[in-house]
Amino acid sequence: MSERTMTDKLELRLYTSPVGVYLTACGRLDSTTAHQLGRAIGVVLDRYPTDRLTVDCAGLDAIDAAGVSVLMLFRTSALRLGVHLTVADPPPHVRAAIEALRAEQLLAATPRDRPDAVNPWQHADRRRAVVLRYRCLRPATAARRPHGWR
Repeated sequence: MSERTMTDKLELRLYTSPVGVYLTACGRLDSTTAHQLGRAIGVVLDRYPTDRLTVDCAGLDAIDAAGVSVLMLFRTSALRLGVHLTVADPPPHVRAAIEALRAEQLLAATPRDRPDAVNPWQHADRRRAVVLRYRCLRPATAARRPHGWR
């Protein structure tokens, strides 16, 4: 693997597959390189008929608010065109930046995130489960008044 110099801050590679378009990003995605990623995503949306665009961030050394913003901006544009844009394989520091900026919708859904996935607590020991039963505060029959009460 070769060392990147300051002039190659962001390296992008584009792949197409039957599943969709795959864009890998290596280096720094910050305010000085965000326009490169934006331009690449724009080209994909304009020229490649696909319904899925995955941006692989496994090779990112750093990301800042400008990088996350360009991903969010183009995710919105992609959704308008019917393309699902997600970020795949982010390193922990990239995931933390995305979550800190409240852009979790960029992250690719894992099997745990799917609503039809099995809940790990469903198979827990059922004897430990507590069933809460709500009781009606009003009695089931009409309250009886003392004789002579009107």
